[in-house]
Amino acid sequence: MRNVLITGTPRSGTTLICSLLNKLPDTVALHEPMNVWDFSECRDGNAVADLIENFCADTRKSLHEHGFAVSKHVRGKIPDNVAADQVNRAGTRLRRTEHGRVVVDKPLSQNFTLAVKHPAAFSALLETLSPRFECYAIIRNPLATLASWNSLDRFPLKDGHSPIGEKLDVDLARDLANKTDVIERQIHILEWFYDRFRRFLPEGALINYEDLIASRGRELAKFFPAAADLNENLSSKNVSQYYDRALMADLGDRLLRREGAIWNFYRKRDVENLLRDLSSSSVGR
Repeated sequence: MRNVLITGTPRSGTTLICSLLNKLPDTVALHEPMNVWDFSECRDGNAVADLIENFCADTRKSLHEHGFAVSKHVRGKIPDNVAADQVNRAGTRLRRTEHGRVVVDKPLSQNFTLAVKHPAAFSALLETLSPRFECYAIIRNPLATLASWNSLDRFPLKDGHSPIGEKLDVDLARDLANKTDVIERQIHILEWFYDRFRRFLPEGALINYEDLIASRGRELAKFFPAAADLNENLSSKNVSQYYDRALMADLGDRLLRREGAIWNFYRKRDVENLLRDLSSSSVGR
C-alpha cells in the first residue's frame, strides 16, 4: 500500500499538491483529515506512526466500500487554495474550509496511492515518520511564504505561533516564548521548518513551489509518474495582490540580514529578486 505523507511550510503549496494529485488516476490526496491533537496523546513517535497507518487503513476501506473519505474540503472538493478571494475590514483574507465527507467517484485499485497532508504536525514528527512513510515537503520563496502568512485572517502563524508544532516540539515552544517580536517569531518558525526538512528528509524529497508552477504541475512526476501528463494553468502567487507591500519590504530586509536554515534551500538572491519583482509590480500599478 502506498501511503504518502505531504508536509511543507504552510502556505507554500501543500493544498495545491493535494488538488493536483487528485487529478491523477488511482490516487487520492486528503487535506488535513486527521485530528492532529491526538498525536500529543500518543506515548511516542512510533505510536503516532501507528495511528497514521490505522487511519490510512480505515480510509482505504471507506473509499473502497463506500466511496468517500473524511477530509477538510470546500463544498465537497479538495481545493487548490483555502484562502478566499475576498478580504475582511482589516484587509486580511478569510479561509473557507469545513471538515467532513469527500466523495471520490473515480476507480481505485486495491493498492491505490493515498496521500495525507498535515504541514506542521508531520514536520514536527519527521524524525520518526520519515523512516516509516514516504514523506515529501514543498518549499516556497521564504519572503512570499511569510507574506502569505500575514495576509490571512485568524491565522496563528500571523501571530508568530504554530500551535500543534509547539505542542509536539517543546524546544520550539520554549524558543518562541522567549521572543516578543511577532515577525521574529514568524521567521523562527520558518527556520524551524527548513531545519527539519534539512535534517530528516533526503534532498530528493523536496518540491520547489516555483518549479511546480513553472512546470504546470509536472514537477510532481518525480514522485508520482502519472503527473507527467499534467498541464495545468498555474500562476505564481509570490507577488499576490493580497500581500502588504510595505510589510514585504520589511520582511525582505529582515531575511537578508539573517543567516540560518532558510538558506539551505533558497539563496538570498531569490529574496532580492522577489523584492525587485515587487517593486516592478507596484510601479506597474
